[in-house]
Amino acid sequence: MRFRQFVVGFLAVLSFCLTRSAWPQLTYTIPVVDKSESGSPLKISGTASFTELIVADSVKSSSSFKVDARNVGEKAIILVRAHFEKTGPHGVGTHQVIQRDHFFWGNIAPGESLVLARGPLAKRPSACCISPRGPANELKAEVRVQYVQFIDGSTFGDETTAKDILGTRLAILDALRRLDNASNSENFLALLEQKIQPADADIFLETFRRTRKSHGTAAARAQVHRGVTAAAAHAAAMRAVQAER
Repeated sequence: MRFRQFVVGFLAVLSFCLTRSAWPQLTYTIPVVDKSESGSPLKISGTASFTELIVADSVKSSSSFKVDARNVGEKAIILVRAHFEKTGPHGVGTHQVIQRDHFFWGNIAPGESLVLARGPLAKRPSACCISPRGPANELKAEVRVQYVQFIDGSTFGDETTAKDILGTRLAILDALRRLDNASNSENFLALLEQKIQPADADIFLETFRRTRKSHGTAAARAQVHRGVTAAAAHAAAMRAVQAER
């Protein structure tokens, strides 16, 4: 009798496990569509993938993406702001702002390609009570370049969309100048550990904090100095071009 109960119980558990493993997991991959206005100096491409696990009447979803950009213009670029909109098969769509500021090092030269943004997005909460047989959303992965600043100070797009990042740039420059002018390593480290506002500016400083932890204070100070030097060069080039106009 006990053996029979054991067998029945075992088969019930096995059936449950097999049922769970049979629940479908589907992945959809689509190309990223460039929705930028005519004349954009960046050509956008890439892919977005949406993975869904359907469990009874709920959907657990996650997604990943890679957005590529190529400078198809004739001028080097130092600042990009773009809007990324994604919609998977179920649930609501998501919006993301992509920002790249090269004011403190390098630029995006004409003809150069780069990964503008990438990464897996955090798993979204289950969407309850969605029937797997119900209508699904139209898949979407669209990027619109909103604003570009060139190395000579000229721009493309709507400058109002870049108001925050331009303000963040000023906060970063002020912090880097104070770090570069630190009288000794002790003062430098104290300044480096201070949190600054806005939050995006402090996130930028994490680059130098990681360098200090991985390679030492001297390497971090050298990196800060390179950032200040690059910013000064970009600012001087902009002033020179504007003076000629």
